[in-house]
Amino acid sequence: MKLKRAVPPGILLTVGLLVIGESAAEPEGRLQLAVPQSKPEVFERVELSVSGMPQAGNPFDAESVALDIEVVSPSGKSVRVPGFFTRDFARKLEGSREVLTPKGDGQWRVRWLPVEPGLHKLTAVAKSNGQLAGRAEAAIDVVPSKRHGIARVESTSRRYFRLDDGTPLFLNGLCACWHGSRGTYDYDDWLAAYQKAGINYIRLWMWPIAFGIEWDKQDKLRYKMDSAWQLDYVMTEAERRGVFVMLCLDYHGIFEVKPDYWGGNNYWPRHPYNATNGGPCKTQNDFFTSEDAKRLYANRLRYIVARWSAFPNLLAWEFFNEIDNEYAYLKHDDVVAWHGEMGRRLREMDPVDHMISSSFTGGSERPDLFALNEMDFSQYHSYNEKHPARMVAEKTARFFRKYNKPFFVSEYGTDWRGWKPDTDPHFRALHQAIWSGAFAGAAGTGMTWWWESIHGANLYHHWSALSEFLKGTGVGRPDMHSAEFRNDQGSVLAFGVAAHDEVLVWLLDKACDWPDGAMVADPAPVAGAKITIVGVDDGAWSAEWFDTGTGKRLATHDLEAKSGTIALEPPSFKVDIAARLKKTNR
Repeated sequence: MKLKRAVPPGILLTVGLLVIGESAAEPEGRLQLAVPQSKPEVFERVELSVSGMPQAGNPFDAESVALDIEVVSPSGKSVRVPGFFTRDFARKLEGSREVLTPKGDGQWRVRWLPVEPGLHKLTAVAKSNGQLAGRAEAAIDVVPSKRHGIARVESTSRRYFRLDDGTPLFLNGLCACWHGSRGTYDYDDWLAAYQKAGINYIRLWMWPIAFGIEWDKQDKLRYKMDSAWQLDYVMTEAERRGVFVMLCLDYHGIFEVKPDYWGGNNYWPRHPYNATNGGPCKTQNDFFTSEDAKRLYANRLRYIVARWSAFPNLLAWEFFNEIDNEYAYLKHDDVVAWHGEMGRRLREMDPVDHMISSSFTGGSERPDLFALNEMDFSQYHSYNEKHPARMVAEKTARFFRKYNKPFFVSEYGTDWRGWKPDTDPHFRALHQAIWSGAFAGAAGTGMTWWWESIHGANLYHHWSALSEFLKGTGVGRPDMHSAEFRNDQGSVLAFGVAAHDEVLVWLLDKACDWPDGAMVADPAPVAGAKITIVGVDDGAWSAEWFDTGTGKRLATHDLEAKSGTIALEPPSFKVDIAARLKKTNR
């Protein structure tokens, strides 16, 4: 998505840098690990404070000062967890602006996510200029838990995501990429609303306006601690409310030199890797080819992994948002090669191996990038496209067939230029983009843009109704696949997914397939529709019909499958209706 503004009005942009000579809270001496008093659970983030680190050098440059902990699990597996330097902040709201104030001294920490129970042995190693500068050992006993674990690609069908304990994960969400002038207070409001609506996924950007730690002239190997603290806060609050996060590490505007549609987002003149600012890149494409630029980026990757990989609600790392927006300055082959190389480096760094992806502009696809082994799933951004339900179904089928990886529409809007309710006054395009993913075999809903406007209009019932409908279903299970229909009434569009004992069906009045009928406030009801489901097990089935605006059950009746088909006759409905079909033993 190109961006609607350069800087939110009234936002306080603080530098958040630290004087290197004052970088440690403790005097240099024997390395010490402060371990938690209580026993952590499996998949519970553990945070360790480390004292006695070397005082000299740059704590953000791993070639200058580095901290790593080797963790040996009871099963004998060993992982290396990098440490990071940080500083805490206190927040307050002054009018409509968040103000952050540094709190205490800088300190070294390690965040680790245990993935099995039992006694773990930890060995911390500090290095200064590559030489051993300290060593400490500790042990932590981890107890079993009912936590579900990290999001992965479901390995049997490769269509959906799952958690480590096998729980299916279907993403019901939207983009919420940055805050306004209220900073983290915006996310207090948004995340509370998301939890109430059953929303379990958002996307965040690390960019100049929010959460970016290395984007301005003075930032090279001097990361912004205030932005990092804000991201900590939002990730923690999202975890508390059961919301997964795809974290986008960069966006296209860092390579732009000209103001865009909104009059900004041209950050290359300020970028710390730009040669005019003392960086290694004479051109934007050098970002992807210069070994010095790669070293700087890998150093930042290490910091990002150290600080945020232990969050179990981190769905995936996303290298770039819509990198091909800047292909006037970049070479596609170099961009693809860079993604492969950095994807391999990221896998080596990440102790728990989160998923990785990247994205392109609305309506575009770059097969050679999504085909990389380092890309775990594919995405598509959709703007100004007619018939969103059919679009999601077509893209899902095509991308899955092509890449054999999970897919979802990770950005959706009726217009990339802004929130345009005049073109969708009854929010049918929004609704259809959200609901279609669950019935197309996608890994998630269509992830709508314009989150601030959505919050202001309180449109969350579109997500909550879907969440209610999906409760108790098997959406996301390995044997789910696209359902096959024979449509006996051309005025109704049928979408669905099926397994041997369950079918989920969504019917849409073709006359309301946005933008068709967009201005009709009260469409005529659809009565007497007949749909045949093909390829199901013979025998007794039950059907439950649901109102897609509320998620409430409308009707229930029994069905009989014969010769591999079910004749489905929905009750009268307006715009759309959904059904859950389950095989019974009657």
